[in-house]
Amino acid sequence: MKSTSSTTLFPFLAVELVELIADSLDAEDLLELRLVCRDLQKKTFNHFARRFFSSIKTDLSEESLGRINALSQHEELRSHVQGLAFMLQNGVGRGLVWDRHSWGPLSAPMEVEAIRRLRDNLVHNLTNCRSFFIFCRYPEGHPDLSRVTITDAVAVFFALVMESHLPVSSFHLIYANRFSRTLMMDMRRLPKLLYRQPKFRLAWSNLQKLSLEQYLTLDNFGFLLELVLSAPNLKTLLLNLGSHDLAAEFMHELAETATFSQLEELALFRTVLRASDLKCLLGGIRDTMKTLTLYHVSLSPEDKWSSVLKDLGQGFAALTSISLYYLWSSASAKELLSFPGLQKAPSICEAPDHRLHMFYSENSKSPAVLGVEYSGSKMTQVLGMLQTTSIYT
Repeated sequence: MKSTSSTTLFPFLAVELVELIADSLDAEDLLELRLVCRDLQKKTFNHFARRFFSSIKTDLSEESLGRINALSQHEELRSHVQGLAFMLQNGVGRGLVWDRHSWGPLSAPMEVEAIRRLRDNLVHNLTNCRSFFIFCRYPEGHPDLSRVTITDAVAVFFALVMESHLPVSSFHLIYANRFSRTLMMDMRRLPKLLYRQPKFRLAWSNLQKLSLEQYLTLDNFGFLLELVLSAPNLKTLLLNLGSHDLAAEFMHELAETATFSQLEELALFRTVLRASDLKCLLGGIRDTMKTLTLYHVSLSPEDKWSSVLKDLGQGFAALTSISLYYLWSSASAKELLSFPGLQKAPSICEAPDHRLHMFYSENSKSPAVLGVEYSGSKMTQVLGMLQTTSIYT
């Protein structure tokens, strides 16, 4: 953003107009605008704080925790912090001394001074920071336990939650690469039966949004299932479990056991399950579910997607948004559900509050509709069209 004589008019504009201008600027231009004068600094402060400080990051290093501590002392900025992300960058926990039990987990993470300070800041200063993200973008492998890894950061997070009774509203545990291929945790590093502790259950009952992207194994099965079952007040649940038999077992246990009285959004990515379990899970939230996303989901070989679509079209009064992409007949058959007749169906999106998008295969000679997004009040009609036009390709 080059300085011109017109910038001298900016300080006299209303705050709302300045924020509209700031919203259209990239980060570098916004920073230059804020350097024009103190009036513009004041008028763009809220926008600046929301853009740069609504989510902060740490790799549990002494340096990153020091930056968070400094931010938490800033009375104006700290109120804008809503999320904290644990990121694996150049290693985890650098500059701090960590003690570990011989059997794997960190022995006393809350005795590390920088972690205690983070706890105190979350409780007393960063009081709007109640969303937490843990990202692992490449395999941890099986490193020596002398190293601190991102799974150790998971253990530190839960120690923080239980020690402070932190009312977590949103938690995202993402072990996946940029192609959404799920990775595995190193379960040696987590305390056993953590989810049975009363302090954990008390804090976890506040959770409203949960995302789990993780390759299921016999080691992490119970831990991940309990993270879901211990959150009865969820409004959003996203699961990416991997397309294998253990994922189907997980979904069966979830359908048989979970009770979600407030769930409004369900999203399943890259997983496999039986139609009966999907119907059971959906049936338990038919009065509250507003949004459903199914992406790269496979049914058992004996099941049909048409029966699922038929059930969705009956009794889901709250459902106003669906996203269906790459629905497979089974994980082994590699047959995709497509909707060839949907293009010829009468338009249902004449009203401005309706939105229908179709996603096609990359076959230029005979492109097939492999995905559908719809939002609006004619959900029953749309699901009926999907059911009658669906075939396997």
